[in-house]
Amino acid sequence: MIRRETLTSRVFDYLFAQIKSGKVKPGQKLPTEKELTKTLGVSRTCVREAMKSLQALQLVSVRAAIGAIVNQPSPGAWFNAYLFAATIHSEERDAQTEFRKILEVGLVSLAAEKADQSDIVALSKSIADYEAALLKGNTKYPYQADVDFHTAVAVASKNPIAEMVWRAFVPPLTEQLRATASVPTGPAEGLRDHLRIFSAIAKHDPEKARKAMRAHLENAERNFLIARSGIPVKPKRAPAKPAKPRDANRARH
Repeated sequence: MIRRETLTSRVFDYLFAQIKSGKVKPGQKLPTEKELTKTLGVSRTCVREAMKSLQALQLVSVRAAIGAIVNQPSPGAWFNAYLFAATIHSEERDAQTEFRKILEVGLVSLAAEKADQSDIVALSKSIADYEAALLKGNTKYPYQADVDFHTAVAVASKNPIAEMVWRAFVPPLTEQLRATASVPTGPAEGLRDHLRIFSAIAKHDPEKARKAMRAHLENAERNFLIARSGIPVKPKRAPAKPAKPRDANRARH
């Protein structure tokens, strides 16, 4: 099996070791992003991704203007963290995830160039449906609204072949999309990412749209790995209400 050793996984290993060894105790702060980039010689992106994993595993709480504070881990949190650490070092690169990145980054670039008002309305509705599901405190991940958003991106690309490929790809993607329900931060993070992608499409900014989609798919991949590592399902409560899609829509004018 191919070893999946990445810079992000090395940052995760380093921080996890700091926590489990007691060098950074519950209630104490982890090193800052700037300190970690200097100490480990990695990019800020790697540090942020590793920190997101620790947060999703409930080992740390990230507080604005303060930083990452180590939580008092439960036995379950320790177990899940060990499983995740093993997963990121043993998984073969998932062909489905790789193909999704190729397909959706291309689709969103075209959508940012070609989206019309009907596409903006469809994207906005899917975001509103997604948000409504979270605000109601649904225990079920807003899967259909998630699929609807990505399908609306495919439709906005105005490429019938690409849209057909996406629609054919949805059924095998179902497990991955639903699995992120077991990651407490997953659904709210997905909504935030959708809003960023929407904003880029509404502004007709292909470069920003590609960047937002890549970040979204990296988050989705990380959450899927966490889910597969064995975290129990603990749906996250309703998030703080994000900026409305219509705000992004105004940017077009």
